Amino acid sequence: MNKKTIFGIIFVLMFSIFIVGCSEKSDAEEPEDKDKNEVKEVADEKAVADDEAEEEESAVPEDEELFDMLETNIQTMQEKDIDAYMETIHPDSPAYDSTKDLMDQMDVYELDVDISNLNVEDKSEDEATVSFTQKSVKIDGPDYQNNEIEGVHTLKPDDGVWKVFNTDVTEQTALDEDGEVMEEPAEADGEVAMEGEYADILTDLEMPFGEDWVLVDYQEADGEGIAEFTGMDEKQDSLALHYVENGEELIGAEGFIDAMEENLTELVTGKFDFNKKDVTDKEGLYDFSIKDDDIEFDQEEIGRAFVQDGDLFVIRYTLLDETIDDKDEWFDKFKQVK
Repeated sequence: MNKKTIFGIIFVLMFSIFIVGCSEKSDAEEPEDKDKNEVKEVADEKAVADDEAEEEESAVPEDEELFDMLETNIQTMQEKDIDAYMETIHPDSPAYDSTKDLMDQMDVYELDVDISNLNVEDKSEDEATVSFTQKSVKIDGPDYQNNEIEGVHTLKPDDGVWKVFNTDVTEQTALDEDGEVMEEPAEADGEVAMEGEYADILTDLEMPFGEDWVLVDYQEADGEGIAEFTGMDEKQDSLALHYVENGEELIGAEGFIDAMEENLTELVTGKFDFNKKDVTDKEGLYDFSIKDDDIEFDQEEIGRAFVQDGDLFVIRYTLLDETIDDKDEWFDKFKQVK
């Protein structure tokens, strides 16, 4: 409890005693004068309390106050204390509800999370920004991609308490099971090799996209495999396949699409439009566009998420700096993938 809060409580107690003292002298005062005095005293008390509340809420925070809140944010997350964790999130944050849903989903994991490199970039009476590095490594639970992210937290006051309002992730790095940066994808004869536990599952899919695609990246980690291809023409486009083992149980098609929309809504600073259709737990289609973003290129993407034999597959086509004019044709091709 800070000094201003303590002073406010003491002031109220002293003022109550003062009122009692005045009451004991009431026989010597006219009733009308007594009423006027009491009204004035109550008004004075309210004015002082309002001034103190306004001063406290508008004060520029100390760096340590911001750091302590972010440390509490991490600590309550690791302890799986959802109520306490949500107390660190600003109630007016556009991501408040989705953050609570995500915390409910993360309850199956035990993670070792460390936040470091905290640095206050800017602060005022209304808003503060703090850059950070956060490392998350799974201790126990289902498949999880260990990672390290760099980003910026935006905090705003809520009744005098500074809370996380928004988070922008500027860089994300995949880590192996030991928490170390993952090695570069394997290469063979100068070309990326699609090899690993899940490679055959992805190559066995029926892919009606022709042969004009070159594999440029393939990675596996903790129950997931991701293959990325680029087209042979001059377009800046890519085709990606994402496999999640036991994905139906972990998140499902609808959950994946909803999570993608929520994450992009939080991260994109430019114009963002997201659409989805025919979405169920088993299957769904989506498309989105990003324009005038501070970090991302202008782009459009269409995709399909579907469940097959309990696993989750996601197919994504992304085009930079152009419009996807033949979306229906792409969707028809996506529906043929089995």
